[in-house]
Amino acid sequence: MTRTLEDALKEVLADDKRISKYEAKVIRELVLADGVVSEDEKALLEKALANNDFEGPAFDLLSSVLLRSHMKE
Repeated sequence: MTRTLEDALKEVLADDKRISKYEAKVIRELVLADGVVSEDEKALLEKALANNDFEGPAFDLLSSVLLRSHMKE
């Protein structure tokens, strides 16, 4: 079974409602695995960023993924 970004976000938020730097790296690899950040992935990441679900380094890591994806458009 392929793990979706939505499943991964729910899983990492389930314990302490925050995404650590390590968890953010796992999520980044999941998003970038196919080389494309889909519209659904962008929306999920933007929602998590807006909800401030990230610890500082994790926020920086995943916001850079979004920034790069927007720059490619």
